[in-house]
Amino acid sequence: MRRHALAAVGAVLATAGLAGCGGGEVTPAQDEYAGRAQTENPTAQPAATAGSEVPTASATPTGGPYADGEYTVSEAYGVVDDVVEEDSIDVTLSLQGGYITGVSVTGHALTGTSKNYMAGFVEEIDDAVVGRSIEDAHVTALAGASKTSAAFNDAVDAIAAQAAEAY
Repeated sequence: MRRHALAAVGAVLATAGLAGCGGGEVTPAQDEYAGRAQTENPTAQPAATAGSEVPTASATPTGGPYADGEYTVSEAYGVVDDVVEEDSIDVTLSLQGGYITGVSVTGHALTGTSKNYMAGFVEEIDDAVVGRSIEDAHVTALAGASKTSAAFNDAVDAIAAQAAEAY
C-alpha cells in the first residue's frame, strides 16, 4: 500500500514538474514586431525552383489609348495582424505612346522593415518597368516587397485610367 502511495505521489510531482515546462506565448526579437502573435501568411507564394519561370502579375485591362505626359499617384497600404500601419508610396510615371519612359517611386515607411523592402523595390523598379506598356507594367514581389509591389500595381492602374481619360 505504501508503495502505491509513493508511486502516486511521484506521478503527481512529475506531472506538476512537466507542467511548468509549458510556457506562454513566444515573441520575436526586439524589433517593431516584438510581442505580436505569429499568424500564418495566407498570401505566401512557393519559392521558385531553379529553372522555373517566376510568375508575373497580369495587368488589369484599363483600355487605351493613353495621353502622353507625367502622372503621379499616391498609394497607402500595410495592415498587419489587425494593426493599422500606413506605409505609402508616391509613384510618378512618364508615358509616351502608352509606354513608360520614366518612373520614380518615393517610399514613406512606418517601420524599419518596411523601409528596407521599399529601398530594394526603388532600386529595381526602373529596370522592371521602363520600356514596357502601361498595361504590362505590373510587378510581383519585386525585391521581395510584395505589399509595395501590390501598391505600385494599384498606382499603375490609376495612372493608366488617368492617361486614358486625358486622351
